[in-house]
Amino acid sequence: MGRRNLTQLEIGQAGCIYELNTSRGALRRRLIDMGMLPYTEVKVKRIAPMGDPIEISIRGYSLSLRREDAEKIVIMDDAERETLHADMQAHLRRRRELGARQLGDVVHADRSDADEHKRAASLTRQYLSFSKPCATGKDKQACAAEVSNDDRPVKLALVGNPNCGKTTLFNAMTGSREYVGNWPGVTVEKKEGRVKGVNAGRKSCASGICTMGHEMTLVDLPGIYSLSPHTMEEVISRDFVIRDKPDAIINIVDGTNLERNLYLTVQLMELEVPMIIALNMMDEVERMGHAIDCERLSEALGIPVVPISARTGQGVTKLVESAQRLIQAAHLELHEGFNIEPDDIYDEYTHAYHHRIGQIIAPYAEAAGLRLHWAEIKALEGDVLVLEALKLPPEAERAVRELMEEYSGADAMYRDSELMLAHSRYSYIDGVVAESLHRRRGTVGEEASDRIDAVLTNKVLAIPLFILIMLSIFALTFSTAGAWLSDGVGALIDDVINPAVEAALASIGAADWFVSLVCDGIITGVGGVLTFLPQIALLFFFLSLLEDSGYMSRIAFIMDRPMRRFGLSGKSFIPLLMGFGCTVPATMGARTMENERDKRMTILLLPFMSCSAKLPVYALIAGAFFGGYSWLVIIGLYVFGILVGIVSGLLFKKNLFGQDDSKFLIELPPYRLPSMKNVLLNVWEKVKHFMERAGTIILAMSVVLWFLMSFDLSFALVENEANSILGRLGTVIAPVFAPQGFGFWQAAVALLCGLVAKEAVVSAMAVFYGFAANAAGGEVLAAMGGSFSALSALSFLVFVLLYTPCAAAVVTMRRELGSGKYTLFAVAYQIGVAYLVSALVYQFGRLVGYGDINGLFIIITLLIVALSCYWLIRALRGKGDGCSDCASCGKRGSCRRGVRMK
Repeated sequence: MGRRNLTQLEIGQAGCIYELNTSRGALRRRLIDMGMLPYTEVKVKRIAPMGDPIEISIRGYSLSLRREDAEKIVIMDDAERETLHADMQAHLRRRRELGARQLGDVVHADRSDADEHKRAASLTRQYLSFSKPCATGKDKQACAAEVSNDDRPVKLALVGNPNCGKTTLFNAMTGSREYVGNWPGVTVEKKEGRVKGVNAGRKSCASGICTMGHEMTLVDLPGIYSLSPHTMEEVISRDFVIRDKPDAIINIVDGTNLERNLYLTVQLMELEVPMIIALNMMDEVERMGHAIDCERLSEALGIPVVPISARTGQGVTKLVESAQRLIQAAHLELHEGFNIEPDDIYDEYTHAYHHRIGQIIAPYAEAAGLRLHWAEIKALEGDVLVLEALKLPPEAERAVRELMEEYSGADAMYRDSELMLAHSRYSYIDGVVAESLHRRRGTVGEEASDRIDAVLTNKVLAIPLFILIMLSIFALTFSTAGAWLSDGVGALIDDVINPAVEAALASIGAADWFVSLVCDGIITGVGGVLTFLPQIALLFFFLSLLEDSGYMSRIAFIMDRPMRRFGLSGKSFIPLLMGFGCTVPATMGARTMENERDKRMTILLLPFMSCSAKLPVYALIAGAFFGGYSWLVIIGLYVFGILVGIVSGLLFKKNLFGQDDSKFLIELPPYRLPSMKNVLLNVWEKVKHFMERAGTIILAMSVVLWFLMSFDLSFALVENEANSILGRLGTVIAPVFAPQGFGFWQAAVALLCGLVAKEAVVSAMAVFYGFAANAAGGEVLAAMGGSFSALSALSFLVFVLLYTPCAAAVVTMRRELGSGKYTLFAVAYQIGVAYLVSALVYQFGRLVGYGDINGLFIIITLLIVALSCYWLIRALRGKGDGCSDCASCGKRGSCRRGVRMK
């Protein structure tokens, strides 16, 4: 039996990796970072319902990758496995002997590093044994006051893998309320916060979290798997750690996934920056039946280790105290002059070569502001960004290249510097984990997640269950609980607040126009939006439950295959699903995608997902014109937006972005019981944001609309709104919307207001037509029925569904796309699609319902316009240049990255 690839293993079957049959690139780098190295055990756990991608288990965690990528991973034949492992051990012995000779000849002849590591381990034990953060007596040297009078502000960086609990810990330590979820990519930009409970006295720890007289700033960085960046958030994290030089690093390590998380830890150790490990999720470790000896782990790494549970707050105060001890240790390093150099991470062969490279690049690393040890390792690894930053002269660059080739060429097993360094790091990690982790076979957490996945990712049940879950969410939000709560808020505003305010103003003799401003303008306008606040809160509540439970990653796993048919990947599905909440964070969430093409495609399609701000418009008009079937209309709008997004994706795939070259590699975290505190906190943040918009933008819009609708161009009060400033402005614009069936000024102006905030459409309609916030569908119908028919109302809803999102979303799109041209195209495309499709809905309805022959000609005209737009999109793509990637492109100076990627 010959060697197989990973896809040829059956579900439940394990094998040992022989080689990665991939070229150097982002995929290979990511596979290496995730621990997928030759001679590593891998097991196939399950296959997605549509046959692709597949889920594997490696190094104690679950990973999903596509079949086409799995085919490049060669598995050993069982018969040769024992022989190959014996050959590997023999080869490693020879390499250690060769490295020992070189190490003795080049550097460290006295092996002084061993003494420094003993000193580091001694400090670790000492600081972990302190009962107080600033002790007295024999432990007096631990007090910052005894070391230095420096009480300057201290900046700590939170660094860790995605989904390891950084943001939860950040919230616990700073009192902030940042977004938390159980899927990779939640934090997409760095956040700063001041550690809560800073005390004025250096030794005062009477209340709050003791910071020993320092003002501590905590920086929450996006999750990264290594210091070799592939995505925007990884670039943000690496640049901050390297360039901003924090005083110390708090490395968050997921205790349930120790081996993979420590790979980033050893890379951070290479920076030689003061660091402490926050060993998170220890409550889950205990529940799974594992045990981690923190003191032994600390001694093995030479770094203080503090067990915590960020979700419950367990150990957070101790963590901050230990961070202060770390700052004190940094002071000791400064005054005593010793240096902790993590050379025991590497085998002797790697150790020798990184020092040989260091003899060449030392002055250039200092000039570039890079830490020498880290620069040596990254240069040996062939990191392009670091080599460019060093700005080596030709002779030095040539010498470094020769050492890199010599280093990898002498290795008969790997012949690849990336693999060799990764193997060296993981070998070190394996030894550390073996010493400190006592693993229970068949853990409770793994078994529970597998049982849940057996149902939720089942070949037959997965997609029906997902659809059922989403339909249940929409039903609860729009028709049952959500509708009841919305009616209650509306009744409170119109039956209690509005009459009370009107009576109070009348009792003090307020002018009629002022009463109209407050009651008809402000309360009616803002109240019309607040009426739908319960439905929006419910929608965010259910989405937060999905995120916090770990189901989001499974949705990406399930939907990757169908999404690929539309030019996207399963990773795109997560921001698209977030788009049902708010387009702004969903657009930022697309930053986690490694592939620029996928990122831009996703951002262009996001506005077709109905954000929560559109929900009040749907509920108002659908409730008025479609009565008991309003919930079906609303669900239909959501589905129709998805369908338009699918068609647009196919259009972009074939005519704008070229072929799909994206990769799908995503970690599948274990299922976790949602933290109600996190869920409610997330809902509150979204509700607060919505209320802030109601209290600012919507309030301002309501006042402006009332003024423009109440006065004419001579600033005289009018009785007929059509003669007002707004009425005249709308009258000029309105004919543009005649093919859509709402060619009157109220609809035109409401849509213009929606460009600022979609909720303003409801405020505008309430002000224009004078209905109350809690008005029943019949009352709204009576007010608007003279302008709208059921068909034109449906056309209006389709336009609201498809046209440009709010101004904040457009600004975010511009920032994330990094292109004014693409942003302008996105806005024009969305407005164009909204105009064409809504006109087709109205004209086709007239043609079918009334046999209007003019509607037929209008439809033909619209289709001709649509075809012209299609040709324009093809022209934007250009004829292409035939290059396979940026490196081989002959037109690198004029290339538009992401526009044409084959």
